[in-house]
Amino acid sequence: MFALLLAAALSVHPMTVSVDAREARRGVFHTAVTMPAAPGPMRFVYPKWIPGEHAPSGPIAQMMGLRVTAAGQTLAWRRDPVDMFAFDVDVPKGATSIEVDFDYISPPIGYASGYGQTPNHTQHLLDLPWNHVVVYPAGERTDAIQVNATVTLPQGWQSATALPSGPVSLTTLVDSPLIAGQYFRTIDVASNVKIALVADSEAALALPADRVAQLTKLVSEAEALFGGHHYRTYTWLLTLSDVVETQGLEHHESSDNRAIEKGVTDPVMAKLTMSTLSHEFVHSWNGKYRRPAGLATPDYQQPMLGELLWVYEGMTRYLGNFVLPSRTGIYSPELMHDYVALVAANLDRNRTGRNWRPLADTAVAAQVIGDAPIGWTAYRRALDYYDESLLVWLDVDTTIRQKTNGAKSLDDFTHAFHGAPSGGPMVKPYTFDDVVATLNAVVPNDWAGFLRDRVYKVTAHPPLGALEAAGWRLVYNSHPNDYVNAREHSSKRIDVTFSLGILFHEDGKIDDLTPGTPAAEAGLTPGMTVTSINGRKWSADALHEEIAAGKPIEMIAGFGEHVGTYKLDYHGGEQYPHLERIEGTADVLSDIMRSRTH
Repeated sequence: MFALLLAAALSVHPMTVSVDAREARRGVFHTAVTMPAAPGPMRFVYPKWIPGEHAPSGPIAQMMGLRVTAAGQTLAWRRDPVDMFAFDVDVPKGATSIEVDFDYISPPIGYASGYGQTPNHTQHLLDLPWNHVVVYPAGERTDAIQVNATVTLPQGWQSATALPSGPVSLTTLVDSPLIAGQYFRTIDVASNVKIALVADSEAALALPADRVAQLTKLVSEAEALFGGHHYRTYTWLLTLSDVVETQGLEHHESSDNRAIEKGVTDPVMAKLTMSTLSHEFVHSWNGKYRRPAGLATPDYQQPMLGELLWVYEGMTRYLGNFVLPSRTGIYSPELMHDYVALVAANLDRNRTGRNWRPLADTAVAAQVIGDAPIGWTAYRRALDYYDESLLVWLDVDTTIRQKTNGAKSLDDFTHAFHGAPSGGPMVKPYTFDDVVATLNAVVPNDWAGFLRDRVYKVTAHPPLGALEAAGWRLVYNSHPNDYVNAREHSSKRIDVTFSLGILFHEDGKIDDLTPGTPAAEAGLTPGMTVTSINGRKWSADALHEEIAAGKPIEMIAGFGEHVGTYKLDYHGGEQYPHLERIEGTADVLSDIMRSRTH
């Protein structure tokens, strides 16, 4: 009876969420949540499983100062001893609502990968994902809970959000983050699409005109790719700061994107930032509108099942980081070739874990792998459902083209699966069988077997045949890979995995090491720090020069004061992956990359 009364009350009397962010410079967000209640036992919950984060990453450790009141009384609360996100109170007689007050404290440095587990503030800006500052009655569908939300900002700060005015569902609230700051700018990109930037300096807001033009083209190319859209308006929210962590999180009508302070003004970093914007935009179709049934949960407490993340994230990697950045000119053809070559080579040479772990398990175990340390990634595998699925969907694309003599492509699948009719936000769940059925409607094939072979079986190599079907092959030579250079520039790492087998931090620490490579055979391990190379003090230049010389490598390395000498049996010089055209074959890859909106 209580549940029925509460559900009825929630449909008539919206919850209220009032956030006082005036102390955001200190990382303190005060929140007061009022929700309908009836006398007797009541449970409320803090969001646990966060859409797009694919893990139980609700920042419960940052929830502080909890106080519950009703009818003028302070209520004792009790945390569930098993479910850390659930709280019980006894609502007194005569009370028709309870108020839950607490602070979300933005951490000064990140301690895990969830958005609430990394900084959401600086002296000049704030990021406000609403799931950080809400609680709600347990057992209620978030679609059915109506909410009025307000936020008080530091004086003079401006803000942007896709949140509609008036009462909205709790689902819509959590799906509509807000950014605000002292240095703020919005730019219209298309008739119903804009980008809002907030930064730690005025200079950081200077998004070049050619990049704005690429975003405009991205909107039209996406429309051509999908044949419709599922937002009323769309806003890229972009935070530019060296304090917040570089990330991107998808929403129906916006995305929460974070880059370094020079993320749009540094020519190298701008390309990476633009690729993130493209990826998150694609998620409005693939991930938000079409969503795996296991991820389409009724509330934020139910576990999310990530098995189909190779579709949700993997197809988005293909479309959002390869197809659309190529068609819009975000990446030059040469840089895109180097990007694809790096993805393929890394999965082929630097994932010995693929000999025991199938690609699908990197999706099923996403909440376990996501926060694993970087050391031993090659043996463990990472969230490979992103990158390897780029090759899987390229394989699908080239197979469709081959079977239809070029008459159809994956674009036909995206039209059928993600496209018309256009409209506002909604969720249309799917299963593996739905994906297979749509592929068979494009062109008959054993698509179920095709995908199971590449995703669900242990395979010694990624599907490199997709590159060859597209008219290119993976090769290695001493010519630097431009995307490797860009990634090193952004990550402060040095990648010599294709020669010695080591991924270094810029200070000489071995972040990861591939089993079976010269470095591993010499006895080096992740976590060691290299201080000397062939008698030279550690530096990136010394490393590259000694490898290029083609002579034996001797390193002094260890943990702290405990060091030793390690001899690497390698003489092959520097090695980088590239794509090379296969003579006498059709250049399918270039056709996939070709603009559709000339």
